[in-house]
Amino acid sequence: MTRRRARLLSRGSEADILSPRLRFRRALALVLMSAVAPGSAQVAVGRRWLGWVGLAAWVVVLAGLGVVAWRYHDDRAGLIGLATDSTALMGARIGLVGFALVWLAYLGDALRLARPFSLPAWRAGVVLVVNAALLLGVAGTAAYASQVAGVQREVVNDVFDEVEVEQPLEGRYNILLIGSDSGDDRDGVRPDSLTVVSIDAEDGEPVLVSLPRNLQNVPFDEDSPLRDLYPYGYNCGGECLINAVHTLGRENADLYPDAEDPGLEATIDAVEGATDLQISYHVMVNLKGFEDMVDAVGGVEIDVPTRLAKFGLEDSYKQEYIEPGRQQLNGTDALWYARSRVQSDDFTRMGRQKCLMVAMLDQMSPSKVIMNASDIARSGQTLLSTNIPAAELGPFGDLALKSRDHSIATVSLVPPEVNVAMPDYEEIHTMIDEAIEGEDETTPSPSPSATTPEPEPTQDVPGQDTSTEENERQAAANNVADVKATC
Repeated sequence: MTRRRARLLSRGSEADILSPRLRFRRALALVLMSAVAPGSAQVAVGRRWLGWVGLAAWVVVLAGLGVVAWRYHDDRAGLIGLATDSTALMGARIGLVGFALVWLAYLGDALRLARPFSLPAWRAGVVLVVNAALLLGVAGTAAYASQVAGVQREVVNDVFDEVEVEQPLEGRYNILLIGSDSGDDRDGVRPDSLTVVSIDAEDGEPVLVSLPRNLQNVPFDEDSPLRDLYPYGYNCGGECLINAVHTLGRENADLYPDAEDPGLEATIDAVEGATDLQISYHVMVNLKGFEDMVDAVGGVEIDVPTRLAKFGLEDSYKQEYIEPGRQQLNGTDALWYARSRVQSDDFTRMGRQKCLMVAMLDQMSPSKVIMNASDIARSGQTLLSTNIPAAELGPFGDLALKSRDHSIATVSLVPPEVNVAMPDYEEIHTMIDEAIEGEDETTPSPSPSATTPEPEPTQDVPGQDTSTEENERQAAANNVADVKATC
């Protein structure tokens, strides 16, 4: 291109003498330049002060992103913490909206400078379509990012509103996951599942310790207020199950005068007594909200070992099932997979729940989280209540990612390893210690005391035939050194 043509290209008033082909190229160039670097189109046509303002702002943005990338390039926990910091999220949202508006203004001005209506119709249409696509791309991306930041900030403020930070105990965090099973037909909350996730504070190596809801004679530590009521454990017979401790605490709220939820505090005391693990934090999982979380990530792929009923004894007329085989489960089916008890029992479904937890962890890739961030955040508001403070989200997010590189050992206090009616808690504590220390690489052998109880009877419904062998195969994930391999 000659110097004369270059000067004409940069001066809109003289551009009319160019050929239609060159004017078309000029128009596209101005639009694309503004998309790549806001202000560059204005500099090219001589509106230098306006152009340099836009370019300076663009450089500041790029420099800021570069500083963040350099600061956190080897600090994943810090980056996750920044992405879940309420103040940072608000700042990011304001910055996104402001910069997007400026960028859109420069794109609009670039279209004016491109003078598309001086071109032949089809060439003008191409320029207009390209510019419209760029405008929509910038506006849509900024709107989506702003929405995600807003929802994320709301979740952080609403769900992770605690401020007290606990230190790891003997190098581990012990987090109690409680499956909440409340409803109109229930008196209060009766935990449907209790699992302690014991995770190494350095490398994220996890151990899952599960307690069946019908565990009896649970001891209370000396510092538990319930120790005065039950000095020899929760030993009042078949009604004194571990999942009834929540109601016990609520009925004796005076024992926990400073507790917002006495039932929850009592449940934590019971779990600590049963496992000899001091609980760092708790997470209450609303099992109905669990459906929303699974749907938010597009479902979960899992190997269904046998035909599972999507009904209970009271609505067995439905005869709806999850068929066996490798398949993608939506939220509703995933919840039934975790909770179905027809032709099954609590111990069998505990094994399925572990497989489901591992599958969710394994399939929650960063790209999936980013693409579904808004829906995931919204589902978290109905799914979780916890005392994990927002300041711990960075370290725990990093530990969750590290845990994917490890095998996941499981310990479940179920037959034949444990007699749930007459548990040997010293032996239970040994089982858990060995799993955490990595000494127990195989499924534990049945203890002498574990040979007396009969497994919980299955719920028989006509039309559903599940063999004992299939139930045992599903329950195999309860006590293994690597639950991934078993599932």
